[in-house]
Amino acid sequence: MYKKIKNLMPEIYFKTMNKEDFNDHEIYINKVLETENHNKTFNQKSDTKEYFICNYNLKKLKNKILKVVSDIKSDIFLYRIFPNKENNFILSCFYEDLDKNNKDKFNIPENNNLKKLFLDRRWRLKQHVDVDYAVDKDNQKTAIKIKCINVAHNTLISNLFETLERHKLTSEFIEVRQIKKSDKKIKSYYEIFIKIDSILSHKEILSMKDDFVRYLQLYIKSMSIFDMVWPAMVWPSSSHTAWANRIWQIARSIILAMIENWETIQDVEIKLIWSFRDTWIWHKTPLALWWWLCGFNADNPKMLIAWDPENLKEKWIKFWTQTAKFLGYKKWTAEDDLRYSNQKEANIAEIIFNTNHKKHVITWFSIWAGNVEIRVIDKWLDFPITGKIDLVLNHWNVEKLDEENSNLPKIKKIYEENFVSDTLMMPFQTFEELIEYTKKEKIWIIDLILEIEEKLQKADKKKIYEKMSNYRNIMQKSVDDGIRNNKLSMMKLSGKDSSTINKYRKRHKTFDNIYGKAVTYAVAVNEVNAKSGTIIACPTAGSCGILPWVLKAYAELKKTKENKILESLMIAWFFGMILFDDVSTAWADYGCQAEVWAAAWMAASALVYLEWWDIEQMVEGFIIAIKNCLGLVCDPVAWLVEIPCIKRNWLYSSHAISAALMALSGVKSFISPDEVVLAMREIGARLNADYKETSRAGLAKTRDWKWIEKEFKEKSNKFFK
Repeated sequence: MYKKIKNLMPEIYFKTMNKEDFNDHEIYINKVLETENHNKTFNQKSDTKEYFICNYNLKKLKNKILKVVSDIKSDIFLYRIFPNKENNFILSCFYEDLDKNNKDKFNIPENNNLKKLFLDRRWRLKQHVDVDYAVDKDNQKTAIKIKCINVAHNTLISNLFETLERHKLTSEFIEVRQIKKSDKKIKSYYEIFIKIDSILSHKEILSMKDDFVRYLQLYIKSMSIFDMVWPAMVWPSSSHTAWANRIWQIARSIILAMIENWETIQDVEIKLIWSFRDTWIWHKTPLALWWWLCGFNADNPKMLIAWDPENLKEKWIKFWTQTAKFLGYKKWTAEDDLRYSNQKEANIAEIIFNTNHKKHVITWFSIWAGNVEIRVIDKWLDFPITGKIDLVLNHWNVEKLDEENSNLPKIKKIYEENFVSDTLMMPFQTFEELIEYTKKEKIWIIDLILEIEEKLQKADKKKIYEKMSNYRNIMQKSVDDGIRNNKLSMMKLSGKDSSTINKYRKRHKTFDNIYGKAVTYAVAVNEVNAKSGTIIACPTAGSCGILPWVLKAYAELKKTKENKILESLMIAWFFGMILFDDVSTAWADYGCQAEVWAAAWMAASALVYLEWWDIEQMVEGFIIAIKNCLGLVCDPVAWLVEIPCIKRNWLYSSHAISAALMALSGVKSFISPDEVVLAMREIGARLNADYKETSRAGLAKTRDWKWIEKEFKEKSNKFFK
């Protein structure tokens, strides 16, 4: 039976749509309602608008929306969706040139108003999603309005539909408006209007708001797989020592630029804030900071000479032809903590130095793995300095290098790689979008990784494999060094367990399998780390024993081409790059789940790749490992990366192998990958500070180890003036 448009569409349709389209819509809706046309799509297009009508199928709708939007050239557009689940159809209308559609003209919000809503006073992001709602009790409706910035359209529409579906809500109208911005802080802006054909409870509305904020994720940062690891280091902590190598190399480059700008440097002192100040002595941070200011790299064995704070204070630091007195380490204050309280990172430090012109303060932050940012040089910078690209110093302002300012003093990059772009837009934002993208584009995961690496830096595939091979060689050597060397660590808490386990494993064939080998090798590497031997932080020093040594155990048991092993590392680090766009690897931020778990997750995905090629199973191995490790606390004794860190490495090596086995067997996580990642972020953020690195509870406060803490405090006090 032919149905009239007035009986098919909600009241808002007649208020928002053009009358001249009513008749066409009515005709095509009735066509879709006919049984023989159930799977067909009818559309009509003009210069300024397009509409299509299909059966009620959200997946089909999403794909059609993404296709239409990708073809739109205008920076401003909107589309309206009228879902009708009862009659089994959806009407969607797109408007590209809004100036020619007066009724649909988009009232573009002022840029300053957007900045006030989403950015703080220093133009830093304070929120990226804003949700409001209104209840119409007379008509039994609920209206929801969402504003968001810097969200990919695929992420937006996928999570919009999924949130409505998971809450089992029926919407009668959805409108999406987008402005593509050229602003460096707000690259895209969306307004979304949703009308629900029922009154929602306050609890349900809050739940929906929470989901919109949680799942409408920002653009993924363009990181290299080599950002996930440190090339080579001789320090026990990646965040507290090797991490600072990059910071101090950047800081040194800034000071040299200031000298070139006709400043004379007089003295330098260091202030350590938050977690960094509490855990640094036994990580040899003072020695590391000193030598890095002098220009040494993280893997230079000369840095492991004897050290004493008073001796360091007598030294002068050389900057080209100038020398600066080293004033030592400054005690932090409560005001320092408060000043950086709105920064999510817990590892923060300042380098304070005087010149003939003024006093300068450089503030730097540990992001994750080996990634760092300088965000302050006397004032908050417009963009962080990462050391990946050359910059210039224009008086005391930092600018990006271009032809017009190329004669100014340069703040030289510290990376060997030639990064072409640090603003590459990834074609996916989440694990689920990655799976969807590779299947849609029919691209193999390794080819995608190599393609992204080639875009990020000027390196061909051969060089990427060579670089990965160099990393693996260092990893292999650290295993052998750990098993051969029975020397104890500085505090004599570890050093010979791997040799003991290795002998037992070889005598008892029950344990001479992938589990036994992985445990042995994981312990060996972490003992090398505790003794300041050369290791690869993968992704951190505290978790350096898991990923590479699970792969070494696998390679010994099964003949595998070397390139395949290298590719499995690429995949592990690539998944880690996606994961750590949302969460941190720092134990100071999220506890032990940020380090030991991270390595286990990555190892699981690498093992799946070695056994089978399916990307969904790789992600499943990754996610199964995450989901079953949530909430692990960080409680190292005396802040050393030894107890319980070393034993956790061997335990979670087995965990990685088990997760891979489950995924390869076809076991799937009921909770979707991206939701597991966000649950991990939430748990890490809510974890009590006593269980995040600073060791104020747990194993670190047991009676057996309190004497270590007392000795630690005595030595720590010597480093402050």
